[in-house]
Amino acid sequence: MERIRSVKTRQDILHLLDVALAHEWAVSFEYVIHAYSIPKGKYFYEDPILKQRTDVRAQTIQIGIDEMYHALQLGVVLTQMGASPTFRTDEVIRYPRILDNLKRDRMTEDQVTDLYQSAVIEPGAEPKLQNMIWNISYDEVRHAGQFQAMIDTLEASGNAEALCLQASPERESRDDLRLLQAVCRTENELMHRYLKYVLMFGEYQDLSQRLFKNSINHMRHWDKTSGLLIKLGDVIAIENAEIDAQGVERSPRPMPTEYAGTDRRSALETLVPAEKDLVATYEKAVALVPPGEVQDQLRLQLGLTREHVYTQEKLLADARRIKGID
Repeated sequence: MERIRSVKTRQDILHLLDVALAHEWAVSFEYVIHAYSIPKGKYFYEDPILKQRTDVRAQTIQIGIDEMYHALQLGVVLTQMGASPTFRTDEVIRYPRILDNLKRDRMTEDQVTDLYQSAVIEPGAEPKLQNMIWNISYDEVRHAGQFQAMIDTLEASGNAEALCLQASPERESRDDLRLLQAVCRTENELMHRYLKYVLMFGEYQDLSQRLFKNSINHMRHWDKTSGLLIKLGDVIAIENAEIDAQGVERSPRPMPTEYAGTDRRSALETLVPAEKDLVATYEKAVALVPPGEVQDQLRLQLGLTREHVYTQEKLLADARRIKGID
């Protein structure tokens, strides 16, 4: 991550926020990938903030959600300053060992804390922005302490060599696994696409809040589907990842960076077919998996996605009906 020490001009501020945003997008994605590479309820640690015994996987997911909200905060401020928030991300990595992923998570928290706390903004300039940056930085300090506690516990308990869950060797030949991986990719893409439109239409409270609700739904579905893959013997894949001889996965583009739609109408026009395509994927997946927990969860997600189709069709119809809306 680039180190920024002096912030004097408006362009310096925009650059600082852009660097921070690329980090926050990346880790909001990376931490959840790391979490769903860890068995549920197997590794616990004493959390220094929560003051209780905590599941490593569950808390790593929660930290990833925190980072998504940081990204949204940064995107809102960039939009208010007349800039276009990027969806470019830093590199996302998954190591074969759980411990190495946690060490990377701790390192990235230290790096972004340094970015936020070491950037010297001219005294009196952008006080609200400075306050937001310092507030976010102490979330990162907390995260770093929590990751360090996880690391210490794994090392002390003899689990330093514990491996991540492995991808199914049948991933490419099993239709159920291919469809659920497709669901994960699409849910992640739609989550961020909706967030782009939330930022674009922030001044329109009604529209932005409706879009934000759908974005959160897609985030929850991505989260749930990642867990379903484990139940079926697979693990969430990293988009555009290359694997080296040591089994380390690296992706410079773990999610899309561009999304169609430049105004209200064109943005909404992209969402209706996207949601309908996702409905079709869910319907195929539901038909393939046997009755039980996995199918029940997919049916719940399918129903809510059908609700999105209804909502987006009505939002689009209203945008076409009412003249003068940008």
